[in-house]
Amino acid sequence: MPKSRTSRVHGDVSWIRARFRAAPGATVALAALVLVTAFLAAALPRVVDRYENDALRDSLRRSTVVGRSVSMSLDVSRMAFPYNAEALLTPDALASAEGAFQQVVRPPLALDKGQTVYGVRTARANRVTDPGLPRITKSIAPEITLVAQQDLAARIRVVAGRLPRPGGKDSGVIEAAVTDRTAKVMGLNAGRLLHIPGPSGETTVRITGILTPRSPSATYWKSQPDLRAPSVIPLPTKPDPTYYWHFTALIDPNAAPALLGLRDGAQAYWHHPVAIDTLTARDAPAARVLIAALNAGPDAARLQTLARQPSLTVEEEGLADVLTSFLRERAAAQPLVMVAAVGSGTVAALVLVIAAGLQAARRRAELTLLRARGIALPGLAARLLGESTVVAAPSAALGLGLALALFPAERLTPSVVLAAAVAVMGSLALSLRAVVVARRPRPEQREDLVAVRPSRRRAVGEVTIAVMVIGAVIALRRRGTADGGADVLIAAAPVLVAVVAALVLLRWYPLPVRLLGRPAARLKGAVLLIGVARAGRTPATAALPLLAMITALTVTSFGGAVLAGVKEGRDHAALTAVGADARLESTAALPKGLEARIRLVPGVRDTVRVHIERARPATSTGLLYTLIVADPQQYAHLAAETGLGAPLPAGALAADDGREPLPAVVSPRLARAFGGSTGEVPAAAGPTRVRFVATRDVSPAVTSGDFMIVSAAAMRRAHPDARPQLLAPNVILASGADLDATALRTVARKAALPGMRISSRSQERAAYGRTTALQSGARGVYLAAVAAGAGFSAVALLLSLLHNAPQRRALLARLRTMGMTSRQRSGLAVLEMLPLVLLAAVGGVLVSAVTVPLLRPGVDLTALAFTTTTPATDVSAAVLRTDLASLLLPSAVLTALACAVLAAQAWATGRRGEGTELRIGDRA
Repeated sequence: MPKSRTSRVHGDVSWIRARFRAAPGATVALAALVLVTAFLAAALPRVVDRYENDALRDSLRRSTVVGRSVSMSLDVSRMAFPYNAEALLTPDALASAEGAFQQVVRPPLALDKGQTVYGVRTARANRVTDPGLPRITKSIAPEITLVAQQDLAARIRVVAGRLPRPGGKDSGVIEAAVTDRTAKVMGLNAGRLLHIPGPSGETTVRITGILTPRSPSATYWKSQPDLRAPSVIPLPTKPDPTYYWHFTALIDPNAAPALLGLRDGAQAYWHHPVAIDTLTARDAPAARVLIAALNAGPDAARLQTLARQPSLTVEEEGLADVLTSFLRERAAAQPLVMVAAVGSGTVAALVLVIAAGLQAARRRAELTLLRARGIALPGLAARLLGESTVVAAPSAALGLGLALALFPAERLTPSVVLAAAVAVMGSLALSLRAVVVARRPRPEQREDLVAVRPSRRRAVGEVTIAVMVIGAVIALRRRGTADGGADVLIAAAPVLVAVVAALVLLRWYPLPVRLLGRPAARLKGAVLLIGVARAGRTPATAALPLLAMITALTVTSFGGAVLAGVKEGRDHAALTAVGADARLESTAALPKGLEARIRLVPGVRDTVRVHIERARPATSTGLLYTLIVADPQQYAHLAAETGLGAPLPAGALAADDGREPLPAVVSPRLARAFGGSTGEVPAAAGPTRVRFVATRDVSPAVTSGDFMIVSAAAMRRAHPDARPQLLAPNVILASGADLDATALRTVARKAALPGMRISSRSQERAAYGRTTALQSGARGVYLAAVAAGAGFSAVALLLSLLHNAPQRRALLARLRTMGMTSRQRSGLAVLEMLPLVLLAAVGGVLVSAVTVPLLRPGVDLTALAFTTTTPATDVSAAVLRTDLASLLLPSAVLTALACAVLAAQAWATGRRGEGTELRIGDRA
């Protein structure tokens, strides 16, 4: 190495070593700041990947075998395949189709080959007409499904009889076996004959054995319904629901062609469960696309070609449904998490820039001296870059290592990129700021917020930021977050609003300081005068801490608004689902004494009896609605108490003379459907003419849909000959915040009402509170990001306070020599920085209060408020809500922290000698 280069390197190393010895505290602080920032930045994508993977895998584990499988099927009948139908159902043909599928499927669709199940079953369940089989409804015979599934002998133990064989000696006989649970319920034993009528004659099924599974929980026994035990099937098409038994019998795989003689032939099936621990949330979109391509696309054509069967189809249902539901929920929750991440990341970046800016300002004399001795700007920047890199690079690497160790995940690249970005920012910030400071020599002059005059460049930058904010807010209000998508501009909307507010506040800051200076000069005391004067000398570098604090307060309050909106949305959804604090309804009339017994339940404050019936308006639209017959005064009181909708006009409902048309309150859509101010209602008591006196959007007794409310007394007077049961109440709505739902259910059960249903607001609310793994993970990341932003804002405040600490201590020491008391010095220290801190605190409150209603139309909280199951009502009201605690508490804590730090500095100054403090101040 040449001598000049060697000496230059050694000189740089010696200079860096000297700098570290001269300011060890600043070095350690920078290392800690970069380490924490790199750790949080690297941990964020890994935490997101972990909770998304856990959510996807939890959804898959809760699904059925078919629900988490890619299923393939082939319908075979002699009509569809008149020449080679039997050949399509042989074990070799099924295995060949399975091999073709395995050739076509590819990553990232990871399937568990060891859990694959395939076989043949009857296309439809068939009635078994044998007498003696159990029947739930006497007129409906049980149904049987015959299944030929591969590897039967390896999966069972024979309890009685033997395994079925491919074919019996008798024509039209299929040998089958059933499980022990099926045999017990259906009363079957070895040797029992079952007869199935079919299009080509009767088919006989001989039960040859009773089997028990070796591993009952294996996928093999869950791929088809009722393999292990029979089930009860309802027939909902009947006026009164009827039920019948359905069970499954297992046949030899080589006997599968015999199923073609039954109704509608047979169906070959292949179920390929996904490898749950292998599939990741990152792979979910590509896996969904691959399934769609297997269903209809180039992969489907290739599969049919390899299998030599054009009718072979891959079903869209199953795994595709789970992936679609997961992707929809993730897309809805992702922008909300991104809002917090962008906000906290912005504050963290500002803190790094603040630390570098304050360090460059503190070392201005040193930099000026180096420039005076002839060092060029590139050389100065290189020296400072080396000084910072020696600290920032290892710290960022250590933070990255901690994130990788504490949060294991599949992806590494995002964490490395973010940690590297933190390292680069931590390394470049000081050198870039120093270049700006030392670019040209300038005489000593005031650079405080009051005296400094904003440049044209600053004005252009502020206008540019304002335009970006307007665009982001307009985009957020128009597009919203319901459609999902990682839009950085939309996610940065709260941050940009805070930035603009900070710029505006900094423009206005000199005005109140100047106004305070005039009356302070007329006072006798020196504390207020000196404090206001020192507040006016706040350096211009305080702009960045102010920006960081307002941004953090805005993001924190926005997070509180999100949580408050989620809570209120769930409360509102629970209330509208029940209509009151508790609801008891029946398909028949309620006993007269039931309401009195319910009033005695602990916590019940009031009850309202309502008659509800479904009706259809006499219009061509056929719009369904709910007819509510209630006492107007009681029902209006309930509506006012619950706050559902506008106040009900009880007087108008009760004002009638017993003649039609009766006054009614209807939903707006129902009023439009009738097309006028009157209409005819086909009520159970008889056709009734009504006139519309008001419209309301919601009603306590109706969870969703359209409705009509009429007076119970008016209906009775209009139909005096109607049977009392036709207008008797069948719903009781109970109010009381602390009512005992268990005791209410006990009282209701004693009444033994037909079709009774009891629901309570607290239970509905608890059901909405059971979040999915994706929701809880997103909420945790959101809170962690908000907490990190609040922590960085506190660091920004401390950096701002510590920047002028030596000069402040020297000033307090001088004032102490002049006779100022300890209390006065503490008040002066607090008063010096209090205007700027109050500006940040008040500005944060005002900006947060404006941001929430400004962004409310564009933020959809449904993904965080509710599970994948939609609420029972279509008015969930899960929108941003201003939360006073999150609005005021962070600002108060920030102000208290600043006052505590300043008071502590004043106290510490009094503990030291004046000479020591003054010498420190001179060196500073």
